[in-house]
Formats: sequence, C-alpha cells, structure tokens
Amino acid sequence: MAESSSTGRRRQPLLHRAGSIAAGVGSLGKGRPRTRALIQWGLIALVFGFLAAFLITQWHKLPSYHWHFRPGWLLLAFGAVLVFYALQPELWRLILRALGERADARQLRSVWGKSLIARYVPTSALMVVGRVVLAERIGITMRVCLASIVYELGIGFCAAVIGGAYFAITLPALQHTSARYAILLVIPIALVGLHPRVFKPLADWALGKLGREPLPKALPYGAILLLLPGYLFGWLLVGAGLFAFASGLQNVPTSKLPEIAAAYPVAFCISVLTFIVPSGLGARDATLATAVKEAVHSLTLATAIAVAFRIFQTAVELTYVGSVVWIARRSRSLS
Repeated sequence: MAESSSTGRRRQPLLHRAGSIAAGVGSLGKGRPRTRALIQWGLIALVFGFLAAFLITQWHKLPSYHWHFRPGWLLLAFGAVLVFYALQPELWRLILRALGERADARQLRSVWGKSLIARYVPTSALMVVGRVVLAERIGITMRVCLASIVYELGIGFCAAVIGGAYFAITLPALQHTSARYAILLVIPIALVGLHPRVFKPLADWALGKLGREPLPKALPYGAILLLLPGYLFGWLLVGAGLFAFASGLQNVPTSKLPEIAAAYPVAFCISVLTFIVPSGLGARDATLATAVKEAVHSLTLATAIAVAFRIFQTAVELTYVGSVVWIARRSRSLS
C-alpha cells in the first residue's frame, strides 16, 4: 500500500511539469479581475523589461565606427523587413484555416504581433503561451492554436534550411571541398520530414514529453507545399533587407546579395537550436557577421553591421506590432 502511495506521488518529468505550468497560465486569476489584471501587467512589464535589456546590450556592443549613411538603401531595408513581418501572420492565418479555425484577420495579426514581443524573454516559452492564451480570447481553440505554432515552426525551419543551403555551399572555407554539395540533401530530407506521416508522429512525441495532447489533425501535404515557398520567400526577403542595410552603411558589392540573403535563414536555424537565449542573441549575430565579412573584408565592421541590423530589425518589428495592435483596437471600438 505504501509502495502504491509513493508511486502515485512520484514526480512527473521536468518537461511534463513545464508543459502543465505553461498550459495553466491562461487560467491564472480566472474569476478574479484584479488578480488577473495584476498578472497581465506583470507579464507586460517582464516582456518589455527583457526587450529594453536586449536593446541596451546590443547598443553597447556597437563599436566606434564612422558610419556612412545612405538613406535610399536604409529605406529599402526598412521596407523589406516590414514586408517580412507583415507576411508572417498571414502564413499563420493560412495554417489556422487549413486546421479548420477562423477569426477576424485584424485580431489575429494583433495576437501574432503581441506574442512576438514575448520571445525576448529567455526560452521564448512565453511567446507560445501568450499566443495560445490571446488567440483563445478571439475564438481559436487552444489545442489548434498550439498545433498551428508547431507547424509554423516546423515549416519555417525547413524553409530556412533549404534557403540556407546556398550559404553553406558558397562559404570560402569550403570552396575546395566537393563534399559541400552534400548540403543539398537537406532539401529532400526537409520535404520528407514535413509529410504528415513523418511530421505528426514526431510532433506528437514532442508534445507528449511536455504532457500535452497530440496534434488534433495533420495539415494536408498540399497545404504544406504551398506554405513552404511563402516561408522561404520571407527568409530571403529579410536577408535581402540585411544586404540593403549593410549597403546603407558601407559599399557592398551587389554580387554579395545571394550569400548575404541566404545567411539569414541559416542564422534563424541557429537561433532555434539555441532557443534558451533570448531571440537567438549572439548566435544569430555571429552567423550574419560571417556572411557580411566576405563583403566588407573586416570582421569588426561586419560584426558592427550585424549588431546594428538587430537593433534596426527590432525597431521595424515594434513599428509593425504597434500598427497591427492599434488597428485591432480601433476595429473593436468601431464595432
């Protein structure tokens, strides 16, 4: 009897407990408006506290350098990065629609934007929890929202792997190694990995480790193949934004556009693999600096451009998020 009792009290695995805690965040303070408001404002303060710390840290990383600003290129960079951010919630909406969920487009963009800011909190777990909780308030089933995030990450990651293959092939250190073309094998592997018969069991296994239920349904493979080019276009677009930004600060040969554009998806993959660090801090910058170095022939300058681009990108991100949140609030007040 004692053995049975001790077995019942056996502690759950760490990942299982973490998943249970995350799933319960949305119900904190339920039925107690004052407590709920305190929790919400506390989370907002936490997010913006980490965001401010991130910006201050990045600012102090900027070395002393005499920048040569070229407004035309910087404006082009702003437009490319802004379009990148505008594209992401639209792709997420398509995933939700393919999973059978619909809601007001303006509210969904606002939910996506608000949750995006939470990724600056270490582990980025608050971003996932925040989106699930916020989406539920506008009618999206929590399980389906979580499934959409899993698919968003999976398809986005595979698209980044495909887009980054060119960067690996063109690395100067590998120019005399024919084996570098083996990286092209990641393309069929990524396509196979996204197939419902492969992706769903793997996703269900990962969710099980977190103590969560399996994905409610699998995305049709046809829908995945339509979404994949959209995510690939997004990565290359923001990579082109990095090239335009670098050109706005320094003379960069146009021949370096493909390598620099392909470097961004690689940086994203690295940031995902180092997800404990806020928004891939450090790892992503090092990858981008490596790509820019071949164009400006100075590691110090390349690092400065990579760090400056992170600050620039965050400013564009906040501009987009502020816009979609304002539009969503205005639409609610007018309805």
